[in-house]
Amino acid sequence: MADTLMHVEVVSAESHVFSADIRGIFARGVEGEIGILPGHQPAVIALDIGAVTLQMADDTRALVAVHRGVLFVGADGRVIVLADIAELGTEIDVERAERRKAEIERRLASGPDAALASSLAKQNLRLDVARSASGVPSAN
Repeated sequence: MADTLMHVEVVSAESHVFSADIRGIFARGVEGEIGILPGHQPAVIALDIGAVTLQMADDTRALVAVHRGVLFVGADGRVIVLADIAELGTEIDVERAERRKAEIERRLASGPDAALASSLAKQNLRLDVARSASGVPSAN
């Protein structure tokens, strides 16, 4: 069974987010969706804003909200996700994200703003990942 697992580390600019042996990792790269399974060739993949799904050794799933970064697959099979921002879905403060989303939407009502639109996408991702991680359907 050990050969069907690979080690993954998820690290953000602020903290070490996750470390475990997993069966697979699925993410949104800037060029589209990517899946990495044990035995994958070495690679460096630029990540977009999106959910990263980790298929655990027991076949459960963990979700991480990633706001851009890099996914690295080493020759030894280790996978490292280096993200600008990364949060486990189970650790996202939903009330705070909802408040921030409402504030951004209020500010966007006065006119388009690319930075605010990007912030809104991040809050929507955080809410989607948190709700999916807790089994609550997304409101978006």
